[in-house]
Amino acid sequence: MTALLVLLFAVASVVGGSDLVSGGLSRRSAGVRLLVGMSAVVALGVLVGWPVFHLGAGGVVVSILVVTAWLCCGQVSQARWEKLLRIRQWVRAGRGASENGTDRLEPLIRLARASLLLLAVALCVVVSQPLGSRAAKMGAVVGVFVLLTVPANRVVADILAVARHSTQGNGKAVAAGCEPSQESGKQDESRSSMRGGRWIGPLERILILLLASVEAPTAIAAIVAAKGVIRFPEISQDKAGQKAEEFLVGSFASWILAVLGALVIHLA
Repeated sequence: MTALLVLLFAVASVVGGSDLVSGGLSRRSAGVRLLVGMSAVVALGVLVGWPVFHLGAGGVVVSILVVTAWLCCGQVSQARWEKLLRIRQWVRAGRGASENGTDRLEPLIRLARASLLLLAVALCVVVSQPLGSRAAKMGAVVGVFVLLTVPANRVVADILAVARHSTQGNGKAVAAGCEPSQESGKQDESRSSMRGGRWIGPLERILILLLASVEAPTAIAAIVAAKGVIRFPEISQDKAGQKAEEFLVGSFASWILAVLGALVIHLA
């Protein structure tokens, strides 16, 4: 059952996407994408769960319902969350403090959805028995590979966004004497310089997953060390230490996701 759940979550993450939570889609477009995602989950669950994985009807239905419920969580209107947050911050600190909380809300919602995904897979691993068949193992591998690409990039980006907001909130008094133009220029330069992580991250996670499957910890350690050496000249030029912090947070988050993927494949 774990293999089917991981495979369905991968399809739901790609088809549904995290745009259901963000404001990038209109309500109608989000509804269409939700309908397409639910249809894909149901069709794949029926076509793969029983004929390929040889699961019972109960396991297939539970897997489809869990993934469908997770997909529907993204349909919760962000306007309601923003309204509640504005009311809460209006009471606490006045109207001017609501903008930072609104910017912080979106990645927090997506991280909450990612946590629900991990919790559902963990419960399935604990409760259900591993199928042990080659088809189930291949299904888990495909699902984990898909989850470690764009969906994992979203998780890492959201963790970095939350970390940036936290750092800005703690250092607001220190940065009060800085000019806004200089600060915005530094942030834009930092963001543009780290765009390669969109490609490096998935390749790194998949490579770590492959090396973990063949039990090559020395090669994994070499990759981790090589990444630090390659990034060192760029990070060493940042006197404020912002790039070093982002590098460490993003790298550790990416490695943890790769390790979790390897554990899921091993236990599927």
